[in-house]
Amino acid sequence: MSGFDQHNTLVAQPIDEAAVANVATTCAVGPLVSRVLVARGFDTPERVREFLSPSLERDWVDPACIPGMLEVADCLQAAIESGKRILVFGDFDVDGITATAISVRALRALGAQAQGLIPHRYEEGYALSDAAIERGMAYEPDLIMTVDCGISCAHEVETLLERGVEVCITDHHEPGDAVPVGVPMTDPKLDPSCPSRDLAGAGVALKLFCLLGERMGQPELWLELTDLAALGTIADLMPLLGENRALVAHGLARMRNATRVGLLALSAACNVEPEALTATRLSFSLIPRLNAAGRMQEATIAYDLLMCDELDQAQRIAVELEQINDLRRQTEGELNLQVEEQLAGAGSDDAVIVAAGEGWHEGVKGIVASRIARAKKKPVIIFSIEDGQARGSGRTYGDINLFELASTCSDLFEKFGGHAAAIGITLPANKLDELRQRLCSQVLEMRQEAPDTGIHVDTIACVEECTVEQFSELELLQPCGNGNPTPLLALHDVFLEDRAAVGKQANHFRFNASDGIAQVPGIYFGPDNIQELVDCNAICDVVFEPLVDEYRGRKNPKLMTKNILLSPRMPSQTDMSARIDELFLAQDEICETGDYAGITQVARFNTKVVGVSYENRQDVLAGLEAGVELALRRDAHNEYDANAIAVTLLDGTQLGYLNKHLAKQLAPAMDSGIAYDAAVSALTGGPLDANVDMRSPGPLGVRDPGVTTRSYGVNIVVRRIDLDLKEPAGDAAPSLDEARERWQTLSPSELEDSLRTALIGNHELHEAQAHALDALSHGRNTLAIMATGRGKSLIFHLHAARMALLEGKASIFIYPLRALVADQAFHLQEVFAQFGLAVSVLTGESSEEVRKDVYAGLAQGRVNCVLTTPEFLAIHADRFAQSGRIGFVVVDEAHHVALARAGNRSAYAGLATTLDALGNPLVLAVTATAGTDETQIIRRVLSIEELVLDPTVRENLKIDDRRDIRNREQYLAGIVASGEKCVAYVNSRDQSLSLTRMLRHRLPALAPYVGFYNAGLSKADRKAIEDAFRSGELRCIISTSAFGEGIDIPDIEHVVLYHLPFNDIEFNQMSGRAGRDGRDATIHLLFGYGDARINENILESGAPSREALVVLYRVLRELSQEAAKRGEAGFSCTNHELAGRAMKLDRRVKLDESSVSCGISVFRELGFIETSGASVARYITLVPNPGHMELEESVRYREGLEELDTFKAFKSWALKSDAQELLERFNRPILPDNELKGA
Repeated sequence: MSGFDQHNTLVAQPIDEAAVANVATTCAVGPLVSRVLVARGFDTPERVREFLSPSLERDWVDPACIPGMLEVADCLQAAIESGKRILVFGDFDVDGITATAISVRALRALGAQAQGLIPHRYEEGYALSDAAIERGMAYEPDLIMTVDCGISCAHEVETLLERGVEVCITDHHEPGDAVPVGVPMTDPKLDPSCPSRDLAGAGVALKLFCLLGERMGQPELWLELTDLAALGTIADLMPLLGENRALVAHGLARMRNATRVGLLALSAACNVEPEALTATRLSFSLIPRLNAAGRMQEATIAYDLLMCDELDQAQRIAVELEQINDLRRQTEGELNLQVEEQLAGAGSDDAVIVAAGEGWHEGVKGIVASRIARAKKKPVIIFSIEDGQARGSGRTYGDINLFELASTCSDLFEKFGGHAAAIGITLPANKLDELRQRLCSQVLEMRQEAPDTGIHVDTIACVEECTVEQFSELELLQPCGNGNPTPLLALHDVFLEDRAAVGKQANHFRFNASDGIAQVPGIYFGPDNIQELVDCNAICDVVFEPLVDEYRGRKNPKLMTKNILLSPRMPSQTDMSARIDELFLAQDEICETGDYAGITQVARFNTKVVGVSYENRQDVLAGLEAGVELALRRDAHNEYDANAIAVTLLDGTQLGYLNKHLAKQLAPAMDSGIAYDAAVSALTGGPLDANVDMRSPGPLGVRDPGVTTRSYGVNIVVRRIDLDLKEPAGDAAPSLDEARERWQTLSPSELEDSLRTALIGNHELHEAQAHALDALSHGRNTLAIMATGRGKSLIFHLHAARMALLEGKASIFIYPLRALVADQAFHLQEVFAQFGLAVSVLTGESSEEVRKDVYAGLAQGRVNCVLTTPEFLAIHADRFAQSGRIGFVVVDEAHHVALARAGNRSAYAGLATTLDALGNPLVLAVTATAGTDETQIIRRVLSIEELVLDPTVRENLKIDDRRDIRNREQYLAGIVASGEKCVAYVNSRDQSLSLTRMLRHRLPALAPYVGFYNAGLSKADRKAIEDAFRSGELRCIISTSAFGEGIDIPDIEHVVLYHLPFNDIEFNQMSGRAGRDGRDATIHLLFGYGDARINENILESGAPSREALVVLYRVLRELSQEAAKRGEAGFSCTNHELAGRAMKLDRRVKLDESSVSCGISVFRELGFIETSGASVARYITLVPNPGHMELEESVRYREGLEELDTFKAFKSWALKSDAQELLERFNRPILPDNELKGA
């Protein structure tokens, strides 16, 4: 059996969910049983009740309905009453043996002289034969009654009649061309419309004695024989539906009561408790042993056991059968190996396998054919050849009717019989090739007409449903067998954990199937390529039969695995997939958030050369001066650092290296072909008087070495050549002017339509958006309350652009958190650029140089929109107002204005004063949550004149609450495996890459469609990924919060909050990205308590404690003092270096690069230091005697504290609220009472 099936797909029956719910409720059964029942057509409570309570009284069809039954009954009754000797002639399989035992026992009970005869498989063959007749005549019968045979024995019956023996036929096989004539004969298949067509031979015999018993005063006689009839019915693979189901259920109940000593003894021999017998267990315990007698020796041994009423004798026979069965197993294994060896040469790819060999054992051909049919998933016929004759046994696979298939070749056969699932054939051996060709041709034609659609299962289960309780409840479907098989279920998109090869020969596969929420153990016996399964960590489907495994009194669910379907191999890569692969190689650069974040995109920057004190390099440095050109050379074979980058003079003389952190970022870029050079920017150290240097320059512009009293150092400017040669960024300004001029030529009405089309395409504004824009156009301060995802930002984007283009006014957008400002700015800058408008950011992190430039831009008309925080605006309102251009202020998440009343965010409470300082510009406040009280406060503080309410509830959104899930990686993979458009949010750049790698590895079929997104990507890559996701070239994005505002992709079906967001605004915005097209969408909550501590650590780095800042200031003072000793006014030092020195100074202090960056911003803002240059080229000068300042006077410090406090409040809500409360946070607005609308 194949370990993986990469071609078949899983096919579950379509299920009427309403019917499932009705059945589950009305019949009090679980969801798994309900789905299986409905899938099998039992879709009403009435049908279910009837199916689950099989009853012979209700389901047993009148025996007289079977053609010829009355005539056979008349014949037998007359023979009994006249005292004739009756010989019951059976067959050597279990159906024939049990039919014989039923008939002999019933005849004797009715007073007949009856004997049974089972033909020898090898000497006499199947059914009546001349040899069997001769042996039977020794009993001197007056009447021979056939059971389970005879319907195709016209010649043999004629022979018996000629010898003066009466004959009556009972059979259940398909009638062929040799149907006897002139004798009583009953067979349900003589009439295609007979309701008892699916009876086994034993079932037909039981019908006969049901009728005879009723006639002859023993109406209950047949009920004492149902256990034997059940054995025959199960063994002959009859459909266990209708009367067969009722018969087997009744027979199993009799077996469990252990009233028949032969079955009791055989159960003990094979270690099966009678009370535990089921149809399935019988198929693997008693039935193979009873069949083994006819296969290997004499079927009479099994018949004798069923006729035995003495326990001692029965036990002796049972032991003998056990020994015969052991021989059968060995012989079966030998023949299976012979057939497999033959198929390895040729024939295994045929649509129907026909295998033949001289001397192959007759008795086990059927078993081997059945095993190979299951393994190869196609019909199999195995022939043994002797004296030019081929005698075969065939078994089908799937829904192919093997009897009908073989009937098309009946002109080749000498003997032929069977039914849909199994056949027997005798034909000349030289006709085998023709038979194979014709059968294969027939099957291929069938496949073309009705191609195989995959592996069919009753229903798809989820791992959480695989419990002892639900698996036990599936026993309600017993008895199971042909027509009512053991439920075949599947787990879709699961992972195999704890994988191992087990068994003496390590040829069985043990595993736990997991979906990230729960897991269930499984076993797969004898798969091929078992090592592939052991190595498999990709997502897959598991096809299984459910089992309740009991060991030492403890019950556990288990998957008896029949197949494992692996996702198809990765399809060919797309251009975007190839680009994602390239970006993985730049992970260090993309994920860098410290000093060197984005350094490869910078045209030039300053740094220090390290390693300058080795190998006489001090002598070289002593001769340098500013402006000397340098080269950068990759030293990939450096034994200490494969990323090493050497700094040399143009003649190759080495000065030292770039520091390892910088080299780690630049090395991949240089290796990819990006060229860099450098030049000396300053020489440090050297003579005590740095202003006196009488050395004359040499040929390379290098001065001759002089006497120094301490080591030299050298600062350099590094240049990316392709970027450094481009025109300065400021020269691009005319393009903005040109774009702006084009838009300004439009009339006001044309402009509004054009802006709307540019922002949202051909979509119309909804009523609330149009209302708000109309109010703003009439100069009315407006409060708009609408749910997340309803387009609040579109309102202020459109109006801000409208004011800038028509009136030349600038806008201020106020966001509650600094992190949100950065996320919003990236896309807003791109959006506004098309209108010729410039967007800037001002927060506590902004340097003084940036602040000055933005304020100047506002005044000069170069800046049209500024994104900021309330704290920054409150402190710097006057500087904004000096531009005289502020005409529009937006307060996003305006509910914070109301919260400020409780002492939170005083900058919000003071917005009235701030707006007054700005000259009372037009105000738009937007939020999704403002009840009556909050609305009144917002209106009062912001002088709101117009209230716009949008009551729309986004009913298409639903929550999948899996907070603190056991294995969220697996669960995420299961979501992505659906192929539906999905965004999963994580809280770091590293995680966005690592999860993407995981998904591409574990979902090979979807690997090209999974990508990542974060702020470390270049603008071009971010846009390319957005476009690919929008078009469907990417189906899943793993992203930080950078994938947010400004990205309009309406058809996102799944939003996954993999990590805990940092605040309620992120939570709302991320969740609200789902289902904006109105179709059903799901927000999956996978975050947990473990995320909270990680987030707090991240935020605490951006809000260092007072103690940490004191230590940092001490480090800055020490470095300043060292610089003064060198005669320098200040110093350069990276955040990494500063953090290291701080830790050495006081190990109790927690400072990292992020903390240092914050501290530098705070000190600069408070006037303690002055800085110039960017991070790695930053030059720091301490301000002498700065005076006393409180940390709270720093906007940067207050912003950090606000973010931390906001998160602490949010995490409690996000982790403790129920799913409905979380859903209502983003799928509907919180609105004021109706009476406020007109207030």
